[in-house]
Amino acid sequence: MFGSQKRQVFKPSVYETSKRRGRMPRWLVLLLLGVVLGAGGLLFLQTSYGPQRLTVLESQQLTNEVNSGNIERQRLQVQLEESQRTVETLKTENEKLAVTAAQAEKSVAPLKEELALFADAMPEDPRGGPLGVSAATFRRDAGQLRYHVLLLRNAGQGAPFKGQLAMAIEGRYPNGRTATVELDPVAVNLDRYEHLAGVAPLPEGFSARRATVRVLDAQTQRQHAMRILIVRD
Repeated sequence: MFGSQKRQVFKPSVYETSKRRGRMPRWLVLLLLGVVLGAGGLLFLQTSYGPQRLTVLESQQLTNEVNSGNIERQRLQVQLEESQRTVETLKTENEKLAVTAAQAEKSVAPLKEELALFADAMPEDPRGGPLGVSAATFRRDAGQLRYHVLLLRNAGQGAPFKGQLAMAIEGRYPNGRTATVELDPVAVNLDRYEHLAGVAPLPEGFSARRATVRVLDAQTQRQHAMRILIVRD
């Protein structure tokens, strides 16, 4: 009872798990390692297979190109709108011209009928034939010769006649010498009738007295009509 008492020293059991302080849990290490590996893999994929990142200069160039494209698109849009307005204007003008042409055709129809009656009433060439010189006037005018020739062709002759009007002017010079002056030929495109009028120069001092009018074929120069007329003052 009075003997010395020794304090029992605590001894841990062999089955008790001791905790070591200062080490990270294994699961946290694995988690951090997975995060690092995932981030590295993602960075590798983006670098190797992902779209290339643009530099500041490239980004600026791309922006300028986009702005230029927008400006060009706006310019083309303005041109397109102007072209559309022009087309609409031309369409309206064409419609007006079509209406005007129809009205003119309607007003010309009676004139055509009157001209047809006029052609039927005009005297034929005294020489006869399907084509002839119906009438003509020749006048002297201060060294020039004014002429007006009316050609007639019978109806129902087919395609228009294409030829030439040849005029030979006989006259006299002040010294009494006679001569014949050939005028430049005049083109003829005759369907039913055709008026040919003009002024031709004459040689100085030449006094025209008589005109011989001939209608010639343009290709063969074969004569189809001829008439002699007096030149008047």
